[in-house]
Amino acid sequence: MTGHRHESFEELISASLTGDLTAVERQRLDSHLDTCSQCRSTLAAFADQRRIMAGLRHVGPPRDLDARVRSGIEQGRLASLPWWRRPAVIFAGVGGGLAAVAGALLAIVLLNGSPDGPQVGDATPSASGTILLSATPLATLPPPVRSGAPSAAPSQSAGTSAETSPAEASPTEAPITASPEPDVYLALTGPFDNLALTIRHGPTGETIAEIDTPSGPPIAAELSPDGQWLAYITRFGESGLNEVRATRIAEGIPSDNPEELPPVDSPIEVGETIVLGESVAGSPFLEHLAWSSNSQYLGYTLSDASANSTDVWIFQPGVGKPRQVTNVGNAYAGSWIPGSAGTSQFWISTAGDEPMSYLRPFRDSAGGGSGPGDPAENPISTAEGIFQPLLSPNGSRAIYWKGRMQQSGDKWLFVESGQPYLSEHSEDFEFASERPLFSDLTVGRDAFTTAAIAWGADGDAYAVWRTQWTGIPQGGDKLYPDPQRVYFGHATDPRGLTQAHAIDEADLPEGASVVDVKVSPTGRHLLITALRPIGGVQEAPRASLLLVERNTGAVADEVLALGSADDGWFGPPAFEALTETGTP
Repeated sequence: MTGHRHESFEELISASLTGDLTAVERQRLDSHLDTCSQCRSTLAAFADQRRIMAGLRHVGPPRDLDARVRSGIEQGRLASLPWWRRPAVIFAGVGGGLAAVAGALLAIVLLNGSPDGPQVGDATPSASGTILLSATPLATLPPPVRSGAPSAAPSQSAGTSAETSPAEASPTEAPITASPEPDVYLALTGPFDNLALTIRHGPTGETIAEIDTPSGPPIAAELSPDGQWLAYITRFGESGLNEVRATRIAEGIPSDNPEELPPVDSPIEVGETIVLGESVAGSPFLEHLAWSSNSQYLGYTLSDASANSTDVWIFQPGVGKPRQVTNVGNAYAGSWIPGSAGTSQFWISTAGDEPMSYLRPFRDSAGGGSGPGDPAENPISTAEGIFQPLLSPNGSRAIYWKGRMQQSGDKWLFVESGQPYLSEHSEDFEFASERPLFSDLTVGRDAFTTAAIAWGADGDAYAVWRTQWTGIPQGGDKLYPDPQRVYFGHATDPRGLTQAHAIDEADLPEGASVVDVKVSPTGRHLLITALRPIGGVQEAPRASLLLVERNTGAVADEVLALGSADDGWFGPPAFEALTETGTP
């Protein structure tokens, strides 16, 4: 048997499926499930077993059941066994092969602890095919603390809630020891007429590099898996546009592992910045940056306001310049398949009355590649009705959108039945075991139009923010979904996301709004870039970078400011890829 049994909670789980819990017991169970992946797995297994049993015909118990139970008790054969080790008597009166299978499944779950695999895909991160290199500037600085707690004592927020917390590591898996602090983050500081954009070392706050200052603050950032490049999106003044950029921050250092690819060589020198294009601002679907796991490509979306046209672009560090890869006017960047070698594979979506996704191949040795085209021409795989699939770091899960879309000005939005879904993502590029990401919302004409979503490095935790809802909110006396709140959940939690999964209201400063969210590799910390209100045109933009440790029940979240808005704009942060042992 692996791990420790939670006997009392297993009894509550069993009772919960038949509606036999009191209000106090229900509250106790929900609080425990928020922090225990083992019991969440047990709940899912119990629910599956109950569904199997529901389809069986009723067969009465054998006439000698009473005598057999008494005989067993008298002989002491059952007295020393806990309740979950007594399935033979429970199922003795159930006829048919399916009943035996259901009983065996339940016994296996209870005897062996949590299943090796979570409910949707495999929670164990995999870095297969990823180049894991040291970044030269970072090598001169103290490494991140590989622990589960912040390096400084955080201040406790005032709010309380019953939201979820990250899943505990399975006893059969090597735990990911990681720091909650980001590897790097951006900082825009100085007076409004003399701002300076710098890259900071996450754990120490020390400046790594000064880079060309854009006309507006950064709102998204992603670090390449090899640590050489920081891609980011900045506001383009007051134009209503964003600017996509990439700065080379390090030389690639070859790995000692002969199976890993060499570092991506680039004509762009360390410290240089390249502008990758301008795009319409304001849509999370457009503000998504996707690095391939071999660091060969950065995928992103540019929307041309003058032409009402949206297409996918890629930046190739080895070539040193961007290129357009679609020309259909309604295409959006999705995710790269992790671990690709020789030919990288990229999910590209097209918006429409029924959105579609196409898996496109890119030969890593092709250099500049071919010109732009239609992603529907000869794809590796096609996913009907699926929009912008975001794969977990190991590629085993996906979060994507479904519903009817419509172009509104220069953006595509969902106008009917729009909502995000969670599913498995198989090696055959199929999306299976689909379920709505939010489990307590009734979606129809009242539905999502858009939202921002990010996976954590553990492939289990995820965050949703900037939710835009059309129709009547469904939160009772509170706004839900709330565009000012961050919803934090786990793929292994069979309950999905609910209103209770919002982080504490007191986590964000009064009047602040969420610009960007990253899930720390610990699986229980969030890095939130919180925009502060600007007092006037001559006031520099301000944002706080907040490290939030997620707590549950009556325990308030703990919040630590890595950069104060009083000194400028701090964030977004970025993380390097993790190896299978959890170190960069």
